[in-house]
Amino acid sequence: MPRALILALLLGCLPSGAPGIPVSRGDTADGWLERGVPLPEAGPGFVRARPGEATRFGTPSLVGALVRAAGAVAEAHPGGAALRIGDLSWPRGGRHPRHGSHRAGRDADMIFYARDLAGRSVEGRGWIAYDREGVGVAAPEHGGEVRLFDDARNWALVRALVLDDAAAVQWLFVSRGVKARLLRYASAHEPSRRALFRASWVLHQPSRGNPHADHFHLRVYCERRDAALGCRDRGPRWPWLRRDVEKVPFGGDARDATLLRALLEPL
Repeated sequence: MPRALILALLLGCLPSGAPGIPVSRGDTADGWLERGVPLPEAGPGFVRARPGEATRFGTPSLVGALVRAAGAVAEAHPGGAALRIGDLSWPRGGRHPRHGSHRAGRDADMIFYARDLAGRSVEGRGWIAYDREGVGVAAPEHGGEVRLFDDARNWALVRALVLDDAAAVQWLFVSRGVKARLLRYASAHEPSRRALFRASWVLHQPSRGNPHADHFHLRVYCERRDAALGCRDRGPRWPWLRRDVEKVPFGGDARDATLLRALLEPL
């Protein structure tokens, strides 16, 4: 039984969510999920990497983020291979045999988009790790095939996620080499400074464990309703998702005094 649940039971303060509404409890490494939303087996621009398995449940914000982002990539780059989405959480969350997290419905794995040596979009493989040059070679037991990191589609996925405020993305875990490659590509092709700024913070190699050179690990924040029911976030909350941060009025009629006052006010 998760420690957060034990503590809540001992304190007699485990509030109930509204009937039928999904709730994420605890944190991603020591939590659980109630009435999770299932990710479909397939949809516009995506397929499940483990079809038929039950590890496809998450919060509405997580599942919605995945569906919207995959659809955005398919629209921006039509005709390519679908995004392969791996594990989310079990229907009720809790311990997962393949992960130390994925317990509270706020984590999902996505296999990188890939190209073959001829430059054609091909199905991504979860066991192929990519270096800074964007080259990945499968182990001999997996055929030894060579894949190239699809910069355009992988960046389009990152872009869609970090600009989707409804998704409330906290992290996109990737290796440092993959992060450097994505930001290098974006610096040459991305017109939105907002997307670049957000991605520079959200893309992150975990300090421990798997460096994530072969897939994205998406993590979203607790939904506001869930925070009142025991959902806990670890780590920073990005300023663009903080409701207490005033939007600086950069409209055409903004006066210097107004801008200066907004910049000097403490966050």
